[in-house]
Amino acid sequence: MNITRILIIADARDIVDELRDFFELNGFETEVALNAKVAFTILGERRMDLAIIGFKVQDMPGLEVLANVRGIDPFIPVIIIHGSDSKKIKSMIIKAGAQGYIPEPIEWDPFLHKVRKVLASRMRKVVQNRL
Repeated sequence: MNITRILIIADARDIVDELRDFFELNGFETEVALNAKVAFTILGERRMDLAIIGFKVQDMPGLEVLANVRGIDPFIPVIIIHGSDSKKIKSMIIKAGAQGYIPEPIEWDPFLHKVRKVLASRMRKVVQNRL
């Protein structure tokens, strides 16, 4: 059985640690990056099943990180975390290519549900492409 790998990219150590702990307690394997350079190195070296990106990362905006992630792995699903639940921000994030959006403060059960839904959608696409 393959363990699902999640790459967490955010600008604050406490947020990254909280997300890592949450996902590991729920059976996922995680990699963390506090800046884009480390994130891109991880993606270049390891297969990841999902990227969770903060709207701001230390060295570039989250949407720019998303664009660069797509350049490395065009098929990895991405969920963006943002401090606002604005429809305008949500629309901008989805138009940029993210599969999901989670407002802060994070509500953990809906977040886990969203992650599982995005991962299931990706798995369906992989199976369909193999047929």
